Amino acid sequence: MLEYDQALTLIKANIPAPRREFCPLGEGLQRILAGDLFARVPLPSFDNAAVDGYAVALHKRPGIEGPLQFRVMGEIRAGSISRGALKPGEAAKIFTGAPVPKGADAVIMQEQTQQLQNTVTIEIFPALSENIRFRGEDIQKGNLLLQKGTHLSAVHLAVAASSGFARLPLIARTQVAVLTTGSELIRPGGRLKSGKIFDSNSILLEGLVQEAGASPKSLGTTPDRPAEILKQIRKGLKSDVLLIAGGVSVGDYDFVKALLKKEGVAEIFWKVNIKPGKPLFFGRKGKTLVFGLPGNPVSVFITFQEFVRPVLLAMGGRESKKQLCEGRLTQDYQNGSRRHFVRALCSENHQGYEITPLKGQGSHMLGSLAKANAILDLAPEACLKKGERVHVEKIGGMA
Repeated sequence: MLEYDQALTLIKANIPAPRREFCPLGEGLQRILAGDLFARVPLPSFDNAAVDGYAVALHKRPGIEGPLQFRVMGEIRAGSISRGALKPGEAAKIFTGAPVPKGADAVIMQEQTQQLQNTVTIEIFPALSENIRFRGEDIQKGNLLLQKGTHLSAVHLAVAASSGFARLPLIARTQVAVLTTGSELIRPGGRLKSGKIFDSNSILLEGLVQEAGASPKSLGTTPDRPAEILKQIRKGLKSDVLLIAGGVSVGDYDFVKALLKKEGVAEIFWKVNIKPGKPLFFGRKGKTLVFGLPGNPVSVFITFQEFVRPVLLAMGGRESKKQLCEGRLTQDYQNGSRRHFVRALCSENHQGYEITPLKGQGSHMLGSLAKANAILDLAPEACLKKGERVHVEKIGGMA
């Protein structure tokens, strides 16, 4: 049986490099950019007006006072082309975003002008270049627009769109097949008969896969019948990763491990000295990674969080660093002989964070997992005292 760090090392040694794919711009939200993007055009791409008003060619003489009058030579709308150049004393009515004509020294806001027939009057001599947005003042053509590895937001997509990108190089989404096993399981919404339980592992795993930036593919729930499990395993091995919850321990009806071997999955390890999640299986067939997770829901969560999530993040080009929080323990806690991932509540007060191990640490107790916002990682035989400072891993929506 492996220790936690040994198991994690073996898993990381088998993680394949992220794959690239080109996708439409609109599919890039929350994806990871797989290559640098360089600006195809300057931004702005031409000198344009920042306000509605008048583009004016100034009489460039110092000491001019009083109202200034300009002859209005025409109108320039957004999306049109400015054809003629302005001479000193001339102006053109212009709208926001429209190209500034040659010869113009400034754009005067409409509210600061008075127009009478073909003459416009301004009271205040403007600063040179006032209200003109110059070509390339935001981004020069050829400059780095977005860096490889960027976690794309709506703003990043807008920047790419402004440079004309219709498709983007992205890290391909990892395809993860999810299979739950157990003759006692029925789908939520079904009739709950005696001896049966609702399958929560499927929805748990599919959600965790999505939170890790990968795409889940449900293989459903399979009873403890070898032929049916093997059929679903064969389907799952076509994905990048296959996750199987249940059937990997040593019971008479735990068929998964033997069926994986029969189907050519090479075992890399089985069993890790942790609590919960001891019967964890990890193997590989070709490029497909296979995880056999224990069937209890808390064991599913912990083994996913500690072993599967780092794999999916790495395959998706994302950082897998844990989010840690430090606080004071609110009670004594004595651990047993195995490394234990304890569900805990991390709360904040005027003195900082407090860490409270939750009651009900059984691997079947999904209710206490729902209350937890942190995991306290305890070494074997650890003896912690109230008030001792500890670190916990943030989970769920903890800020």
